Amino acid sequence: MTSMEAFVNALMAIGLLLILMLIIYLIDRVNAIEKETRKVMTSIQDKSALAASPFLGLSSKKLWDTMTGRGGEGLDAVALEELRGQYQLILSKHMEALYQEGFRDGQRGMSGEPPNTRQIQTSKGSVESWIPAAQAKVLYQCGLDASQTPEQEWAPIRASMDEAGRFLLSKTRLDADSPLSDWLMPATAPMSMDPLDSPRVLPKPAVDPKF
Repeated sequence: MTSMEAFVNALMAIGLLLILMLIIYLIDRVNAIEKETRKVMTSIQDKSALAASPFLGLSSKKLWDTMTGRGGEGLDAVALEELRGQYQLILSKHMEALYQEGFRDGQRGMSGEPPNTRQIQTSKGSVESWIPAAQAKVLYQCGLDASQTPEQEWAPIRASMDEAGRFLLSKTRLDADSPLSDWLMPATAPMSMDPLDSPRVLPKPAVDPKF
């Protein structure tokens, strides 16, 4: 009987050990599932918060990189397309501000090195815009030169501005069909003496739509 009791006790000990191991395994699995659930919920909440924030939470060079196709991984495609429509206004305001800054400095007899970042105000809030330094300098210089040059001699300045504008708009996949100088440096006199002609002045795309 002693041998039988020892055998039964051994079986019971093994059974209890197996039950304990099973409980430990189940607890570990529950904890793992809970962690994964929290991670998924956090990811969903982060994406929702990002989508709801102005400009998808992007600014400065990250915004530029996303608009030029070198960023935006994990962002919703529809939200990115909507952002592209907003970005056209941001970029337009940035280019206009650089030209106007150069023009004002030229009128004051000053010149400087323009920063390639600028805080842009829109109806959705303020955002820092970034463009390459080379194009920022060109747009500023165009304003500086225009302030010191008779309008009838603006053709080379317009050409320089349009080249910079085409680069920025094409890099960000925006409409580059209309020359930048058409609205930043419009002609103030008709190109023809025909009274039926009128100056070709395109509407300035600086209206801040309500998105």
